Amino acid sequence: MTAPDLGFRRARIAVVGPFPPRAGELSGQTELLCRLLQEEGAWVQRVNTDVPGVRRLPGIGIHLLPIAQVVMLCWRLLAALPRSDVLQVHAASYWGFYLPVTLAWLFGRLGRRRVVVTYSGGMARSFVTRSWRLVVHLLRRVDGLAATSADGQEILQRYGLRAARTPNLLALEEHPLLARTQWPPLLLWLDELEPRANPAMALHALAQLHQSMAEARLLLVGDGSLAGEVTALARSLGVAGAVAYRPALTERKRQDAIREASVVWRTASEDSLPQVLLEAAASGAVVVATAVGGVPELLDDGVDGLLAPVDDAAALAQATLRVLSRPFLAESLATNARISAERFTWRRRRASYAKLYGLAAATGGPSGEEHIDHDDGEAHDDVLGKTEFLWSDPRLDAGDEPDDGRPAGRRRARH
Repeated sequence: MTAPDLGFRRARIAVVGPFPPRAGELSGQTELLCRLLQEEGAWVQRVNTDVPGVRRLPGIGIHLLPIAQVVMLCWRLLAALPRSDVLQVHAASYWGFYLPVTLAWLFGRLGRRRVVVTYSGGMARSFVTRSWRLVVHLLRRVDGLAATSADGQEILQRYGLRAARTPNLLALEEHPLLARTQWPPLLLWLDELEPRANPAMALHALAQLHQSMAEARLLLVGDGSLAGEVTALARSLGVAGAVAYRPALTERKRQDAIREASVVWRTASEDSLPQVLLEAAASGAVVVATAVGGVPELLDDGVDGLLAPVDDAAALAQATLRVLSRPFLAESLATNARISAERFTWRRRRASYAKLYGLAAATGGPSGEEHIDHDDGEAHDDVLGKTEFLWSDPRLDAGDEPDDGRPAGRRRARH
């Protein structure tokens, strides 16, 4: 069935935010939105808030970056303004909020363009609470406001800001569901190594899991201020040999790692609706995460994932042990999670975006979603053996290939 035309073909939209190769989930979301809008026939211009050349300068780059970002973003907005009717801002917290929102609002007002802000900050609660006066001052002046989770909506509503909900999007065809005949104890943790992400909880949980399942291995991916502490903690807990650490992965290896993991952990003390959990749910991994932010909107505890209290490593370890020791439970959670992930496809959300852009009223159900059956499309080839080395030998560099990457169990793509 052909989707109704909601006015995208006549739209000229400048998407403002970080773009690849900038690391992080927000850059992936901005690029995905641009692709989806272009597939709808919209004219799209990418306005990057990052300046990669300055960021890479050794020593001084990090100090020059804020000035360079302001100068370059002003130039890019000025160039995009004559060819755009809507400025769509993807905002995070702190500098990732002030930089794009302030400049997009100023240039939008200058050019009399519609400015809409999608706020997806993982630190929304602490940021908005601390800086609510300035946040409210800016957001009350934009033409459209959305949050990526109901939790984010509630935080903004406390300060009198009404926001629509446009969750993170998922290109389901890029994440085929892999049915498993075995559930090897391969765990994945992917986040920033910052206090908010609480990587120490993952290491403590791994240490407790080893008491019952000594063969469990953890691939820990991320970079940040806690990198040194995480390495030292792994040694002190006696699990350093079971942890493979990577500061970052290429996009292809990141997707492969998510598909290969039996369990994906998320241990944050404050979060939004993490993209990695959407991708894990779509790919057939079981998600075990802390019940914070927008995570409970994706996962119903015991139905399509397992939730643990914040900073409760014992609960995380026990939930993981249940999954790995009960294949029927793991299969049930993974299958239900895939169904849950289908709610975040473009077909279900395009009407909400059209309404946010002022193109057309939302159509379909009472929430403005289009309830269209989704066809998973072509299956991926078997990727097992291409990424298992990430868990099996922590000494390998990120770009190394394994000498012998034979898998412990076979998988097949589910049609």
